Amino acid sequence: MKLSKFIKECREHHVFKSLSIYIVSSWVLLQVIDIIADPLGFSGKVVAYVLIGLLAGFPLYIYGVWKFQLAHSEKKQVELDELGVPVPGKVKKSPFQKLYFSFMGIIGLICTGMVLYLINLNFVQPRFQALNDTDDKIAVLKFGNLTGDPSKDLIGEMAVDWIIHGITRNKLGQVISPQIIDDYSRVIRASIVPGNETTRVTNYLKPSRIIEGEYFKKDNKLIFQAAITDEQMNRTLISFEPVECDSESPLDCIEALNQRILGYLKIEEKPLESLEEHPPKYEAYELFRKAKAMLLDSDSLYLAKINEAIAADPSYFEPKTYRLLYYYNQGSYQTADSLLQEIKKESGMYYRQQMILNLYQALLDGNFRNAYKYQQEEYNITPLHLETNSNMMVFSLQLLNKPEGVDSIFREIDMRELDLANCPWCENRLKIKALSDIELGRYTSAIELLEGFAQQDGFWDLKKVLLRAYVRAGMTEKAAGLIQNLRIITDISVRSDLELFVAMELLREGKQAEAFGYLDTTLDALGETANPLDYPLGECLFYREDFEAAEPVLIRRYAADSTDFNTGALLAITYHRNGKPEAEGALVRSMENRQAPYQYGELHYSLAQYYAATGRRQECLENLLKAISEGHWYETGAFQNDPLLRDYYQSDEFRRVLTYWH
Repeated sequence: MKLSKFIKECREHHVFKSLSIYIVSSWVLLQVIDIIADPLGFSGKVVAYVLIGLLAGFPLYIYGVWKFQLAHSEKKQVELDELGVPVPGKVKKSPFQKLYFSFMGIIGLICTGMVLYLINLNFVQPRFQALNDTDDKIAVLKFGNLTGDPSKDLIGEMAVDWIIHGITRNKLGQVISPQIIDDYSRVIRASIVPGNETTRVTNYLKPSRIIEGEYFKKDNKLIFQAAITDEQMNRTLISFEPVECDSESPLDCIEALNQRILGYLKIEEKPLESLEEHPPKYEAYELFRKAKAMLLDSDSLYLAKINEAIAADPSYFEPKTYRLLYYYNQGSYQTADSLLQEIKKESGMYYRQQMILNLYQALLDGNFRNAYKYQQEEYNITPLHLETNSNMMVFSLQLLNKPEGVDSIFREIDMRELDLANCPWCENRLKIKALSDIELGRYTSAIELLEGFAQQDGFWDLKKVLLRAYVRAGMTEKAAGLIQNLRIITDISVRSDLELFVAMELLREGKQAEAFGYLDTTLDALGETANPLDYPLGECLFYREDFEAAEPVLIRRYAADSTDFNTGALLAITYHRNGKPEAEGALVRSMENRQAPYQYGELHYSLAQYYAATGRRQECLENLLKAISEGHWYETGAFQNDPLLRDYYQSDEFRRVLTYWH
C-alpha cells in the first residue's frame, strides 16, 4: 500500500484527530501538574512519573483507536489454503492494517526508549551520596549594597560566605557556596543560559531554597535585611526582621543575621563543620579574597598576599591551608609538612578542619587510601564545587587507579554549558574523564568527548589524550592526521613532545615501525634547530634505540640534576645496551644510595624501569611495589601506560601493583 493512500485513509477515519487529542491533552496535563505539584506537596519527580505514564500509554491508545474506531470498518477477507478452501477462523490482514500496526510498532519502540531514558535519568543514575539525607540545595545570593559606597561591597560578600558556612556547619543541605555561585556565573555561557546571575543560578544549579538580602546605612548604623524564597524566587518563605549594628562593626550584623537564618531552618545543632569557628577579621578576609584572585597570575604575589592575610588574623584557618597547598604543589614537601604540623598544634579544631588536615597529612605520607577517604568526605559536603569535584576525579583515577569511579563524579556537573576559557578546572576534568574511559576500553566515548578540541588552539593535554584514544582504538590513521595538522605549530618543544607521546603509545601497542617513523620525524626537526633541547632529544634517541647518540645527551641531563631519576634510569639502560657494565653498575648503585624522604616512589619506579629493560623480573616487580606503596601516582605515562613495562602488563604481580590501594 502506498504511503499517500495510507495517509488519506487515516484522514478519512479521523486517526490524526484522535492522536492529536491525546498529545494536546497530555501536554496540558503536564503543564497543570507542574504548576500545582509544589502547592500540593507532591514530589519534584511527579512530572517525570506522569510523562513516563503518558509515553507508555501512547502505543496502547493507538491500538485502542484501531480496535474501537477502525477495525469495524475493515473489509474482512477469509484466508484460503493451497486448495482454495477457506481456513476456519483466519482472516487476511488488509494492507492498511499491516502498515498501521507497523507504524504503531515503531512508535512503541520510540516511546519505550524514551521511557527507559527517563527512568535512568531520574531514578537509576548512580551518584555519590551527599552529606545530608535529602537532595536539598540551599543557595545564598550576593547581598545588595545599598549604602552607595562601592568600598563596602566586601561586607556583602563576607555575609554570604559566613551564612553558607553556617549551613554547611549544621548539615542543613547540599551547600552552594559563594565560590560556586561566582564560578558558575563566570563560566556558564550567557548565550546558552541568558539573563543575569540570579537567573543562571536558579536555572542551572536548581537550589530548593534561595537566601537573598541587602544592607544599607542609616545615620551611623548598618542595617541588614534578608529573606528566604523558593527555588524560582516567586514565593517568599520568610522575611527576617532587620538587623542593625555599628557601621564600623559589620561582623556583628552578619553573625546576628546568620543565627536568625539558622534558627528558621530548624535543625538540631550538631558538631560544627565550618572551616572557621568565628568570622575572620575584615582586613584578613579582604586580603585572602585578593590572594585567590591572583592564583593564576603570579605565584610570588599570590603567596605574599596569603601571608599578609595570615598576619592580619593568625587564627584564620583557610589561608593557612592555601599556603600549605602552594608549597605542596611546588614540590616543596618538607616546607608543606612543617606548615601542616604548625597548624595541627593549634587547639579548637572543628571536624571539617581536622578532616582537611588529615587529608593533607595522608598526601604527604603517601597514604592514598586515607587521602581518598578524607577527600570523599569533603566531596560529599560540596559535590558541586568545581575544584573539589575535579580533585575527586583525580584521586579516583591517579591515586587509587579506579577509573570506574570517575564517571558518576563527572556527571555531577553538566559540562555542556561551561565555558572552558573561563574555567580553570574544566580542561583537567575532561582529561581525567577521557583517561578513565580509555582505561575501561571505552575508546569511542573518549574520542567523542575530545575530538572537538583537535582543531582548536591550545588544549595540548587534551590532544595528547585524544592521540592515546586513537592509538588504543587502532585508529592510527586518525592519529597521523592529527599529528600532521599539528606540525604547523612553530613551537618545536610542543610539537616534538606530542610526537614523542604518540610514538611511546605505539611502542606500548607493539607497533615499533610506526613509532620509529614518528621518532625519525621528530629527530629531523630537532636536528634543524641551533640548540636542540635535551628533552625530548634524549628520549627520542633512546626509544629510537640509537643508544650511542642518546648517551651523551642523557649524561648531560643527569649531570644537571642528579635527582632526575627517570633520566638516570634511561642512562643506566643506555650504558647496558652500549656494553658499559662498569658505568652501568656505578650509576645504579649511586641511584640506590639516594633514597630520601618525600620521593613518593620516584626512585623505586625508575629502578623498576631499569630492571625491566635489563630482564631482571623479580627486582622490577619488587621496586614497582615499593614505588606504589611510597606514593607514586598512576600517572598518564606510568605503570600500565609505560612501554618499558610492556612485558609485565598481564602478570599477577603487576595486577597487584595496579590494585594496591583498592
